[in-house]
Amino acid sequence: MRITTIAIGAAIVAAAAMSACASRGVVPSQSFASSNGTTAMLAAKATPTPTACEKTSPPMYYFAGNCVAFTLKETATTTVFLGKYKPYDGIKITTVFSKNSGGPAGGIKAVMGDATGKGDITGKVGGKAFKLYGDGNDCFYRGKLGPCRGKSFLYAELINNSGSTIKPVDTPKFTIVDTNGFPGKKCFPAEYQKGGWVPEDNLFAAPKGNTLELPSVANDGSLYYLPHAQFIVAGVCE
Repeated sequence: MRITTIAIGAAIVAAAAMSACASRGVVPSQSFASSNGTTAMLAAKATPTPTACEKTSPPMYYFAGNCVAFTLKETATTTVFLGKYKPYDGIKITTVFSKNSGGPAGGIKAVMGDATGKGDITGKVGGKAFKLYGDGNDCFYRGKLGPCRGKSFLYAELINNSGSTIKPVDTPKFTIVDTNGFPGKKCFPAEYQKGGWVPEDNLFAAPKGNTLELPSVANDGSLYYLPHAQFIVAGVCE
């Protein structure tokens, strides 16, 4: 994948459907305020057990779709299924992460989650709410911000819960099944980084019915999953 400058530390990608250089780590810096006293006790009784996507340290953007905690292996590929048994809003993502270096031999603890961007990405990082793809002139082209191409239909995160900076051999491969169909005939991932999005339109693919496969390419040396941070990608079609 061409990297110009997804932070998840866990589809795609996945999911979904999707790769980041070191500067792409979304490193959270704001803590969420909490209640106390009786209010806290009542809230605790009414609130379900937090998912792995909520139990992050430090707090990160929360993706309210499917969420899977897993071990990102170092010496072999790792396949993660989101929505395998219960699709989120009709979406299932299968993500294949490549071998990597930089962490312990046994792999690292990671999380992958997804969302559609329809009010299901909450929380703040550095005091700022999550900025959706295409929400203004927030896409980088040759280092300059401009209008984003296409329309997003999916967001995926990889959360690196370790203290290690992970360098993958290849970018992730995403297979996305969306029973709602896709909003275009040509689709590609876009990477979230500080200041905006980077459309990776060199990795485009055409949906076949309700299935889209976004390919993997060799890491050019600039892709990393930063420690205790999110790598985030959007699935985009035009």
